Amino acid sequence: MGSTSSPALGWPSAIAGDCIPPKKRKTWCSVEQPAQNQDRIGVLPDDLLIKILSLMTVREAAVTACLSTRWRHIWKNVDRLILDMNTFGMQVPENSNNNENPDFWNQETTKFVTKVNEVLHHHYGKGMNKFEVRFPLSSSHAVELDRWVAFAAASGCKKINLFLSGYHGMVTAQHAEKYNFPLKHFVDLRGCQLRHLRLSMCTLETVSAKLSGFSYLVSLSLFRVSVIDSVAMNIMSSCRALRRFCLQQCHWLINMRFSHASLVDLIVRSCKGLISISFHAERLECFEYKGHKVDVEYECTPVLHKLHAFFVKTDECPLDFLGTLPKLTALTLQFPTCLQVSRVLQHRKGFAGLKNIVLCLLTSWKTSIRSVSYLLKAAPLAETLVLQVYGNLQPPSKLKVTWPKKCTLRRLHTIKVSGFSGEPELMCLLSFLLKRSPLLKKLDIDTHPHKYRGFNKWKREESEDATRCYYARGMALTHLPQEIPSTVTFRVR
Repeated sequence: MGSTSSPALGWPSAIAGDCIPPKKRKTWCSVEQPAQNQDRIGVLPDDLLIKILSLMTVREAAVTACLSTRWRHIWKNVDRLILDMNTFGMQVPENSNNNENPDFWNQETTKFVTKVNEVLHHHYGKGMNKFEVRFPLSSSHAVELDRWVAFAAASGCKKINLFLSGYHGMVTAQHAEKYNFPLKHFVDLRGCQLRHLRLSMCTLETVSAKLSGFSYLVSLSLFRVSVIDSVAMNIMSSCRALRRFCLQQCHWLINMRFSHASLVDLIVRSCKGLISISFHAERLECFEYKGHKVDVEYECTPVLHKLHAFFVKTDECPLDFLGTLPKLTALTLQFPTCLQVSRVLQHRKGFAGLKNIVLCLLTSWKTSIRSVSYLLKAAPLAETLVLQVYGNLQPPSKLKVTWPKKCTLRRLHTIKVSGFSGEPELMCLLSFLLKRSPLLKKLDIDTHPHKYRGFNKWKREESEDATRCYYARGMALTHLPQEIPSTVTFRVR
């Protein structure tokens, strides 16, 4: 019998049969060494390989087609398509302006559209999780954009993002007509799994039929979208599962009524044409608004417990945004100018259940800082006070502030001040709060301002004014420690 080796064991075939191989003394050389250059990725199932390739850019995933015949078509099943200039290796010049260099941008647009068409031509278009296009396109590219949206809708995509505005400091052409997003692709669309839709620099028009393709939509975000009240409310009525609705810089909106049984989070920011807002949302928990003063009517909001109102116009008070909200526990208010005590007393019933209070002070309040103490007095359950300050370096001065009498903040345990510049009025306020808060556990002072990022998230910004920060830290560390009880954790940054 020949000495043909068994591929499984590496022993002679006779020994690999019924016979037991003789025992050999193991030596370092006889121990089987692991195979070198073993293709461990190639043995993985296709489904797992598709998941891995979906984490790459389309360009990186497509390169794997040259590995072998098996890999040639795997990338065509990736469930995540992010189509932007970075994906295709196109560089955006700093502060690029479409108006100043139209020839360059016409060439770049043609190149981008061609590359996207090539990708979608090869992709199998099944089981998509995310489809995103980020490039400044307009109605002149409606044919291609319609085809891309139809591809995403037909592929059962769960998340569609269409950002047709500039990015990375780009200045887009102002005269370009916005692309009309084709809602018709979502009429009578059976089996649609769309959960998240984000649109930017588009137009939405009325459709006569019901948008069945939006039946499972849970999040809808419209940024710089031209849409009128009736269309926005019609779309909202088609989204039976909608939980989060965001409207930013939608200037065509005038009188919006949010009537929805499942809506939980609502954001309305910088809609210049808005006059009034009304609610009938049994499950609405959080409402965020930024802009000018509008009329607000809380028809039915029994569980609304978070309210964020950022007013931007002088002499407009965000307290006027308060209504009868019995469950309100968290309140964020941005004041363009000083708050008066009379305003606080007028709305004091709205503070009864507050636990967390955030106040954004855009200007110096001087002696009007006492209004903060009256607000806290009207909120006996308040546990956390955050002051976001955006002031400038001020010379030390003596202020005569009349504080409320019989004011003991029995539940206040945390005070945070961001953007602190050593303002005399804030020093007076902190001194008052330290004396009137028996359960205080933490005092945190940060000289760097924080910028609101939405959804109750703040980002700390590094201040370029080192002199201001140095002075503010010195004021806090010099004057406050002797007033702080030993049970309070004090930190200055």
